[in-house]
Amino acid sequence: MANRRILKKEISYTAGNLFLETVFCKLYLPDTNTEKADTILARILDMQDNFIGRAGRPDGKDNPKLVKAYYSKLRADLQKEIDAIAAEIGELNK
Repeated sequence: MANRRILKKEISYTAGNLFLETVFCKLYLPDTNTEKADTILARILDMQDNFIGRAGRPDGKDNPKLVKAYYSKLRADLQKEIDAIAAEIGELNK
């Protein structure tokens, strides 16, 4: 983990892209379920807040192994959440 600031920027960038994709689907694609899109938008914002908060306070600051494990788990959880949200965005027009 090189820098927490970079990780927080990556989280914000990814959340912004997911948000933009959902807004695009909601506004420009016909037959989009707007209520489901609104739910996804709220989930994206909650995900961003949650993961930026988690990135700022690692467990076991004195032990580098614990910090490395913490950030590895954080990245894995983030990727899982991103994949789930992307799958929901893909289902908006079906």
